[in-house]
Amino acid sequence: MSIGETHRTLRDEVADQLRRWILDGTLAPGAKLAEGAMSIRLGVSRLPVREAFRRLEAEGLVQTIPRRGVRVVQFDAEEQATILEVRLSLELIAVRKLTERRDPDTLAALRRMLEAGDRAAAIEDSAALGRLNAELHELLVTGTGSKILGDLLRSVRNQALQLRGGTPAVPTISWNEHAAVIRAVLDGDAEMAVLLQRRHLIARQEAGHVPGPAAAAEPAPRQARPAS
Repeated sequence: MSIGETHRTLRDEVADQLRRWILDGTLAPGAKLAEGAMSIRLGVSRLPVREAFRRLEAEGLVQTIPRRGVRVVQFDAEEQATILEVRLSLELIAVRKLTERRDPDTLAALRRMLEAGDRAAAIEDSAALGRLNAELHELLVTGTGSKILGDLLRSVRNQALQLRGGTPAVPTISWNEHAAVIRAVLDGDAEMAVLLQRRHLIARQEAGHVPGPAAAAEPAPRQARPAS
């Protein structure tokens, strides 16, 4: 079944599919996106493709180049480092706001997530851990209660993922680092949560060999108390 045969909003559906192809590397950086070719490939008219291009351009994933058309963005080394630096800053703001906000629904979701992650880790269920890692990133966006911060973070996170060719971090390693952040958040320790999230992001950037902000010398964190 083509996208044109489904009943979802075509603009959203087309944008979602193009975004997936950009983030997983199917559409490589610098690839030309021809409106007509994409409409045939997706089984839709040109209008939703054109609208999807505009949305993805607003997200920073494609760009319109005069006399050359629409292309997947291609960042130089300096811009790559800037993207990761901005992402790091926004993630730390989000973690602090989420921790200090103490929203009951968000905290309950984090407790459920932590329990599910511990079970998945015990049986080495990488697929489940990968889903939980993705859910935590989304919860960081919604749990702050700020739409502006959420929109900015989603955009720069997608750009950072594109730099990795759509390749996520190793689920088990990433989950262990995420679990430590969750425990600090549940404990209400914003300083610890921010420190652990910063170390997590820098470690994953270095593991992915993506240029980014260097880790500054930091004191060893004190042991977080068990989450209630």
